[in-house]
Amino acid sequence: MATWTTIPDSDLDPESPITTSLMLALRDNPIAIAEGASGAPDVVQLDAILERVKPKIITIGDWDMVASPNISVAHGLTLSDIRSVSAVIINDDSSSYVSIAGVLEAGPQYGSIGADATNIVMRRRTGGAFAIANYNATSFNRGWIFIWYAVP
Repeated sequence: MATWTTIPDSDLDPESPITTSLMLALRDNPIAIAEGASGAPDVVQLDAILERVKPKIITIGDWDMVASPNISVAHGLTLSDIRSVSAVIINDDSSSYVSIAGVLEAGPQYGSIGADATNIVMRRRTGGAFAIANYNATSFNRGWIFIWYAVP
């Protein structure tokens, strides 16, 4: 098993010499992390995360984004278990997929996505990128909602 070595900031100073002990630490520390050596930072394995949270993908369904600035899609989960919500919006000719996540106040061209007790609620911004004719077709799936939720 590799040994974890704490590298002092002074060893990384631009004026500090490159030493054998520094190079050994840079070589051995990633191995020590992977092996869970004493003093090494903990790494959470993906399978351990997936035991605690699961993904759920829901189709948005039919949404004329010009005529209806909001849509609510039932999520079938307990609100307090939801950890993350995002979506992919497809334009009318399926030539563009736009990914959105959370409240997009910083991106005024889109809108917001969030959850309440029963629904994922999406709102397009008035005058934004989705309020044009390329997002008003019906009778096809407008995209997908991606939810990460805690496993009870």
